[in-house]
Amino acid sequence: MEFTAKDDLDVPIEAAFDLLSDYDVIERMAMRRGVEVQRHNPEKPIGLGTSWDVEFEWRGKDVPMQAQIIKYERPDVLEIEAIMPGMDVVVHFELVALSKKRTRMHFHATSTAKTLPMRLLLQSLKLARSSIDRKIKERVSMQCRNLEERYAQAA
Repeated sequence: MEFTAKDDLDVPIEAAFDLLSDYDVIERMAMRRGVEVQRHNPEKPIGLGTSWDVEFEWRGKDVPMQAQIIKYERPDVLEIEAIMPGMDVVVHFELVALSKKRTRMHFHATSTAKTLPMRLLLQSLKLARSSIDRKIKERVSMQCRNLEERYAQAA
């Protein structure tokens, strides 16, 4: 199953990529929401091959997940693969410079179910497609506003 969204932000493309790949900030945001995040080799700089062990609660159960950067092409593309029991998810961010100070972010996520319960979950998500698409667009827009705020604070 695929989900896509896009939004524009008033940040130069290089700065947008740097902010988007600032995983210390993203790790702290996840931890505030109750997600456990453990980066492998935290002393190494973020880049291709950087990986994390993640654990979150979903429907009353702890779900383990391994995430890894599988594509890191500064300043255009960032792709992360997340593997959890029964499902693989690939999240792809592409940045396009609209001008010197404006960037468009394209978000694309692909989910692949490996077990029957996860196939049933994806099937039920298809029934709620329009509301999920709306929520994803809201989240991408919120992330873009967050990047703009962080860029303004750093300037």
